[in-house]
Amino acid sequence: MKKIMLTTLIASMLLLPLGSTALADYEEAPAPAVSQDYLPGDMPAGTSPADAMAPALHGVLLAMMNHDVQSLDLSDGVLAWECLYNMLSLYGQLDSRSQMEDGLLLFPTETVQDYAAALDLSLEALPPLPQELTDRLTFDRGGNVYQAVCGCDDLSQLQVREVRPVSGGLQLTGALVYVVEDLDLVQFQATLQYRDSMFGFAVTGLALS
Repeated sequence: MKKIMLTTLIASMLLLPLGSTALADYEEAPAPAVSQDYLPGDMPAGTSPADAMAPALHGVLLAMMNHDVQSLDLSDGVLAWECLYNMLSLYGQLDSRSQMEDGLLLFPTETVQDYAAALDLSLEALPPLPQELTDRLTFDRGGNVYQAVCGCDDLSQLQVREVRPVSGGLQLTGALVYVVEDLDLVQFQATLQYRDSMFGFAVTGLALS
């Protein structure tokens, strides 16, 4: 049953256009800042770490479920790029540096690097974009921009149920919930480490349960 729901979830995310209300379930998620210097762990006032890192956690969980892996290993280039694509396609319109053109979201390289930093990744260290994602994410060398097909995931919701401090960061426990039936698709435990970056943290570990 969960496999069927996951297939439905992935299909809806990839096929539905991202309209002005597509992210209604996440409208309280913070819009990434454009030119602010961040201190480690710094976030907009009133924003919790869980809210700030929702794009990264959501994107990673969808990619891990799609690849049927239990523990996050971003040395897998295909998985790493899919995590990054999920973040950009689902939450990128909240970034004022993004532009919509012919149904695609366009991101300057520096913006994509900011999102990659939430996964402790560097674009320079990543392998080339995998063939498996070229129908959804491409790089225009001439314009120095990434082009992402818009996604919409209004069938699942990230729920963080416990936050505990650990050395250098936080440990989050929660679930990705299938909202149609209020059913946990997967439960997870994630480790976040403080970073001097736009999101204020990086996902340094995540395991499904």
